[in-house]
Amino acid sequence: MTVVLIILALSVLIIIHELGHFVAARLRGIRVEEFGLGYPPLALKLFTWRGTLFSLNWIPFGGFVRMAGENNLPSATKKLPTGTYYAASIVSRLIVLLAGVTCNFVFGAVAFAIIFTRFGIPQVISDARIGWVLPDSPAAQTGVPEDTSIVALADETTRTETPNSETVIAFIQQHRGEEISLFVRDNCDAIACNGAERVYRVRPRTVEETPAGEGSLGIVFKISAPRFYPIWQMPFRGIVYGTQQAVEMGGVILHALGRLVTTLAQTGKLEQDLSGPIGIVSQAKTAGVFTEGFFVALSFVGMLSINLAIMNLLPIPPLDGGKAVLTALESIINRRIIQRVEFYLSYGGYALLLVLIILITVRDVYRLL
Repeated sequence: MTVVLIILALSVLIIIHELGHFVAARLRGIRVEEFGLGYPPLALKLFTWRGTLFSLNWIPFGGFVRMAGENNLPSATKKLPTGTYYAASIVSRLIVLLAGVTCNFVFGAVAFAIIFTRFGIPQVISDARIGWVLPDSPAAQTGVPEDTSIVALADETTRTETPNSETVIAFIQQHRGEEISLFVRDNCDAIACNGAERVYRVRPRTVEETPAGEGSLGIVFKISAPRFYPIWQMPFRGIVYGTQQAVEMGGVILHALGRLVTTLAQTGKLEQDLSGPIGIVSQAKTAGVFTEGFFVALSFVGMLSINLAIMNLLPIPPLDGGKAVLTALESIINRRIIQRVEFYLSYGGYALLLVLIILITVRDVYRLL
């Protein structure tokens, strides 16, 4: 079921991508001959709308847009027919090429905006806010509650104010194995905790007593909390914050891709945290992406959409980014030369991407086994 749902999600994202090409081509006067759901061979001609055939194809994945003259190299002697892809200006073709990734990016930003509108805008917390108390830890044994802020710590002689988690950690490190007083406030929001001060006596564990992966007290600090604004503001703030998150995620993806290329060039090996289709399915199943509710699934699909946008922007033919670079070069290099270079580089790009996918897939299978 996870495999089916991921294929469905990717198909929807690809169709959104192709819809961007379709709308941009129509707006720039380029005739679209076919909008296909799935990949050929043709299964069924659904209908024709304004000269575009909408078809259903046998391979149930993704979709495609076929523009007039897109796959035919222009002749030096024949005039290009009006409405064909290569008859359009460089600007028009660049708009069409980049419309797909724009739609994927916008979809990801909107998905995040919906999530933040529903669950609040994350606000960075400056105080020492307890997010989780681990079972059987010193904090749990003395009843220290979650979602409270540690405002002070005290030993037998001195009280130390703790405006942030760093001061808490420093104090605890100095008093491991000693009984101390922990002062907390509840009634917390995204900015501060304003409840009455309460005190708990607790003994931080020594290094030898502390289990691997835990701290002396057994608490985990929150770094952010959701903030809610008036209901009429939430959609707009959600869109702004969602767009910011999409941009930041795009930067993270580009950084990871740069690290991938560097590692591959220097060591001849793939990054350890790089996953292909099989790895994505395995991780999604482990995380319960499609069983934890609509918003978890929407978050996952939003991230996939931004990944798809960034990947398609890479300057590698036959990806949109590679085509866009070559199209832009037509303004300074003879069009026929560029178009022939694009024609042959596309085959090399397909081969390169195929080899990379095969290598990643083999490693994913090896990991699973």
